[in-house]
Amino acid sequence: MADTRQTAEPAFHQLTFVPEGDEVLVGRADTDSYALFPADGATLLHKLTTGMPLADAVAWYNAAYDEPVDMDDFLETLGDLGFLRVDGDEPVAEAPAAVRYARLGRAVFSPVAWVVYGAIAVVCVVLLVRMPDVRPYPKTLFFTESLLLVQVGLLFAQLPFVFLHESFHALAGRRIGIPSRLGVGRRLYFVVFETTLNGLLGVPRRKRYLPFLAGMVADALVFCLLVCAAAVDAHRSGHGLSFFGRFAVALAFVTALRFVWQFYLFLRTDLYYVFSTALGCVALHDATRALIRNTACRLSGLRHRMVDLEQWSDRDRKVARWYAPFAAAGVLVMLLTAAGTAVPVLAHFVRLLVDRLGHPGHPDSGFWDSVGFLALSFVQFGLVGVVALRDRARERRRQRQRDRTEAATNPAAAPDPAVQDTAALPAPDPAVQDTAALPAPDPAVQDTAALPAPTPTPASLHAEQERAR
Repeated sequence: MADTRQTAEPAFHQLTFVPEGDEVLVGRADTDSYALFPADGATLLHKLTTGMPLADAVAWYNAAYDEPVDMDDFLETLGDLGFLRVDGDEPVAEAPAAVRYARLGRAVFSPVAWVVYGAIAVVCVVLLVRMPDVRPYPKTLFFTESLLLVQVGLLFAQLPFVFLHESFHALAGRRIGIPSRLGVGRRLYFVVFETTLNGLLGVPRRKRYLPFLAGMVADALVFCLLVCAAAVDAHRSGHGLSFFGRFAVALAFVTALRFVWQFYLFLRTDLYYVFSTALGCVALHDATRALIRNTACRLSGLRHRMVDLEQWSDRDRKVARWYAPFAAAGVLVMLLTAAGTAVPVLAHFVRLLVDRLGHPGHPDSGFWDSVGFLALSFVQFGLVGVVALRDRARERRRQRQRDRTEAATNPAAAPDPAVQDTAALPAPDPAVQDTAALPAPDPAVQDTAALPAPTPTPASLHAEQERAR
């Protein structure tokens, strides 16, 4: 017999139901809480959200699937996911509120806009072919003889373009009714812009691709416009590029690097989210890293450091086996990019510094410019170290506070200080952290008796770019 001890009829928040293969992705957009339900569980939940009484729902499930359902356990799972309304919750709106800037988002990605973007790209290609001066390459970063001006100019001038990148993400989300948010954050002491695409999992899969790729569209558009601006400058001057034309080419080169960065598939880049969505995965990045780690541990004989792959879904583990080479290819792309861009730029910096600082005599403007460049560089690296140490110390204090709080509330669970773990795994390297890391699935979701437990999905999707350096 089915357990029908639940007497009060449950009230639900506004939920979305999106088919994902043989399962259904059910979620709550306002809190970004999602879970993959088996088809029968999703159908049962949908009937409950439309007002079917509990007793009728149990009877329907018994008749439709010829097996009982533990309704109390099912409702407990829904409560853990935050799908059930409790006293004090806001009432469910009859219709979702209108999303601001949705009209602007539709205009930015309208057919007319795509035609304009395509025309600009064609003009850019023609200019790159016919005008060698507007082609960006590593040495074009040095748009002036002042190293200090190069450093400061590129640092601040690219901020509007990074903001535009994130704005395209946000507008692409608002175009389809997602209340995406654009904010300003901090990584170490660097200012970064970040977009939160809340509710993106609540729309069909085919509608998720443009919000992920919109930032790359913005980067490509900025690159083309900068090349066109440099070409106009060369045409007006009549004898090559002026200062502003060289500056535009330098910014175009930096923008091209941001575009190439999206191909670092070992990170959570925009293209990673496209792959993950197309392949129907929930935590492909984490599963792939765990698989690569286990392979390395197995080959090096460190089997005790291997992690349990069962914590990820079957789909994630299956795809990770062949996605791992793509992640490795992303590392190769990064190394080739560094060899073709960072190494030549660094070598040119070193040659200029040696030439300006290595000759005795009365210091000239080049000497003091180089001193200012080195001083600013040392200050930046020093601030990185200071802020990193401060954040680590702050996190340690928070951890000690959490330990003391837990020990005070649950003395029986407090660890015995006389018993030390001699085989503790090393802490993760704080220098290798992904800025768009997604929270782990909620361990509080328990399996039901008759229905397979829904699989919690990442709680939020972030399209972050850190290019304010």
